[in-house]
Order: sequence, then C-alpha cells, then structure tokens
Amino acid sequence: MPSLIFPKDTADAKKLSVEVQKGALKRIRQGIYTDAAWEEIPQLLNSRWYEVIQYLFPDAIASHVTAVKLRPENNIVHITADLGKRRKINISDALTIDVHPGNVAELTEQFVPQLKRSAPARLLMENLQLSHQDTDLPKALGQSWVEQELLRRLERYGETDLNLIRDEAKAHCVALGMEKECRQLDELIGALLSTRPDKVLRTPVAIATARQEPYDQGRLALFERMADYLNRCDFPPRPYQYNKSGWRNLAFYESYFSNYIEGTEFEIDEAEQIVFSKQAIPDRHEDSHDVLSVYDIVHDYTEMVTVPESANELMHLLTLRHGLIMHARSDKRPGELKVKPNKAGDTLFVLPDKVEGTLARAFSLYQQLEPGLARAVFMQFMVTECHPFDDGNGRLARIMMNAELVCHEQFKIIVPTVHRDSYLNGLRQASRSGRFRTLCKVFADLQAYTSIIPWEEYGEARSTLEAHCADKLPDEGVAVFNKQIAQFKISLPP
Repeated sequence: MPSLIFPKDTADAKKLSVEVQKGALKRIRQGIYTDAAWEEIPQLLNSRWYEVIQYLFPDAIASHVTAVKLRPENNIVHITADLGKRRKINISDALTIDVHPGNVAELTEQFVPQLKRSAPARLLMENLQLSHQDTDLPKALGQSWVEQELLRRLERYGETDLNLIRDEAKAHCVALGMEKECRQLDELIGALLSTRPDKVLRTPVAIATARQEPYDQGRLALFERMADYLNRCDFPPRPYQYNKSGWRNLAFYESYFSNYIEGTEFEIDEAEQIVFSKQAIPDRHEDSHDVLSVYDIVHDYTEMVTVPESANELMHLLTLRHGLIMHARSDKRPGELKVKPNKAGDTLFVLPDKVEGTLARAFSLYQQLEPGLARAVFMQFMVTECHPFDDGNGRLARIMMNAELVCHEQFKIIVPTVHRDSYLNGLRQASRSGRFRTLCKVFADLQAYTSIIPWEEYGEARSTLEAHCADKLPDEGVAVFNKQIAQFKISLPP
C-alpha cells in the first residue's frame, strides 16, 4: 500500500533524497516523500492529509469546515495553527492547506492519533465566521448549516446538550477571539429553545422548531419528491356508481384484506361470521373487533366521502378514525397520537414531537395534487411514513386513501393478500430510496382490479376473488393473480 514518508532528521532526509535519485521514491514537496505512483498521489493525499498536517504543523488542529467534514473538500483543508498570519501551502497539485492563525489549546478534541480538531462549541462558532466568497472553498459552512447541526444535536441529545455548548462557547470565546460568533450562537440556541425571538433564524425547519411546530425535514423532502412524481403520472379514471349490495360486499373485502395484511388473519368464513352475523370468533375478541371496526368505517358512505380541507381537519379525521378502528384495544391508546418513537425494521418513522408539524406541511403538497388516485396514493404514503399512532397505522392509511377515491366517485382499492409482497416492496422502495413507480403501479393496478370484480352479488364476487387466488399467500397464488393485473397495461413514468 502506498505511503507518505517524512524524514526524522537531516541525515534521514539525505537518505530519502538518494532514494529519489534512484527512482525508488518521489518527492512531493520539500520534506514529503512517497513510494506511490504519480497517478496515485492525489488519492493518497486525500486519504492521508492529516499526516501531512502533523508533519508540517505538529500543534495545529483541523478547524472550520474541515473540523466537520474531516476530509479535503475541493482538494482544500482548513487548519488553525499558532502563527502570526494566514498562509496557504500547496502540496503538489493535489492538496492545499489553508492555515488560519489562532488558539490551538482550547476547545479541541482528538479525532485521529496524529491530529486534533475543533470541539463542537468551537466548530459551531468557526462556521459562523464570514468567508470570502471568492475562495475555492469557504472556510465556514454558514448559519444555515449551524442551525441544522444544532437541530440535529437537539433531537439526539436534548436541550441539555445545547445549553452545555452555549456555556462552553461563553467560557472560551474571548481566548479564541470569537466574541461576535459566540453572541450569534447564543441567539440561535435561545431561539431554538424558544427563550429568544426567532427572527434571527433562517431555515424553515429551525423557525418551525422555535415556534414549537417542528417537522421532519427529510420526510418532507421525500413527500415533495413523491408529489412531483405523482404530478407526472396520468392515471386512468375508474368511475364508481354506488350500489347498496355492491358497496357492502366491497367494504367487507376491503376490511378483510386490510386486516390480513396487518397480521389479523381469519378465514373468509370466519370474517363473514364477524361482519354479517356480528359474532366474534371464540378466544379472538380483539381481533374480531378489528375486522368489524374497519368494516363499520369503510361501509359508512357518509364517512367515506369525507376528506380533509385543512391541516386541522386532517388531524381531526386521523384521530377520529383511529379511535374507531382501535376502540377494542385500550392498550393501543385509541385516537391518541404516539408519545414514543416507532419503527418497522430499520425504518424509524417521524418522531412524536414532529408528527403534527410534518403532516401540516405535507398537507399543502396534497392540496396541490389532482383529486383522485394521485391524492389517494399521496395520503396513504404520508400517513404510513408519519405513523402517527402506536398501532393501526396501516389500516388507517388505507382508509384515508380510499376516502379520497370515494369522494371523487372513483373505485376504492383492495389490497389482496396475494399482492401483499408487491405492496410492501413498493412502500420500501418509496420510503428508503425515493423510488415511487412500484408503489404507484401497485395501487393503479389494484384499483383497476377492484373495478372488474362483480361486487353486486356476494357469492359471485367471492368466487371471482378465489378463482384469481386473491386470498392466497403470495407464494401460492401470485402467478394466477398477476395474469389478471397484467391485462391493465398501465404505463407510468420511470
């Protein structure tokens, strides 16, 4: 592996010079040698830059933007050293060291054996310093970055951490010559903790936090990308004409499949007993009520044509419908927003204190979408990603989705057991990778599929679903079922 070589003394330097003359080594700069090939030198300096710093400036620290990134940016590193004035040193054409004069004794921490960097309170002040805009790499990341970093620390470590940073900054700012930056940092922290005016803040997420309306910035960016994708989709309309018996039969299977996906598994005959005879299955009282509760909501036409017209109405509908779904499970706190974080696998959903703010901001994106399937898909994904409650979020998300369709006289969507894996895969791709085509294709296909089932006659509807293996597990029925949805040939953007 190529390495950087530094002479220990004059005699050692002479030996290294001899090796250069033999062609065994290359001299990058006075006192810096390597056994690397010329084409390997840029990558070597990029990865071992701190060894160069330790050799040239043994007491220096990585500072400003470099204290954050811990690597060269645009082939430049910023350090602070005990010098009288600022210097720039070029190492070959592959690395520039921007040396800032300053204190190297206070508010530092070790990050590799060869080099220290600015500690959190110091690097926050350094990155509030003004930078000359004509440089290849400004030394400071600026106030917007500082606000984001303070928010990250607030979320991870709490208010105590920000107060500690503020105290450390005040204790050392005079020695560091950063009194101005300390005052600015103090104002930013005070604003974020709602003890100072928020007019000093610049980023929307920081302002929202200061006003105690925090939101998940990453999720909102994801929702913006989904809204952009949905605006590019041309979904075929699937008009629905109300029929009393057909509405009831569709509502039954909507509830049956929605609960099955969430692990509340019954045979169809058992679900018929629960819904049509109002008889709970022995020893499964709560599970039986889950199926009946969802049915009662999705069978109520008045309820299902109700969609939110404001962020406040959205929260009202979510809490109301969740309370109805989960009323038999008092331990799941029906109708009450979560107070503890929840996750599925490695996916952490929106944190409890950010749920309302995230939903409120996402709602404005929802309002800009075309009514019908575009809004329905967005609503389902928005509720799923926020996961506002302890349990029942998946069923609630699908109810909210179908209400969007019913409101605009479009067919609802059932998600049959056989298509569960495709549905969940679409959600994973959208959530983790920001790829929305699979999820949108699943919903578009399933809406089309729902529209061809003869719902008016219950026996005929059940026979059709069973013939298509809709009630089978994916491994057992996907080949048969996929032949049905293949006929729709819905084309969506990549």
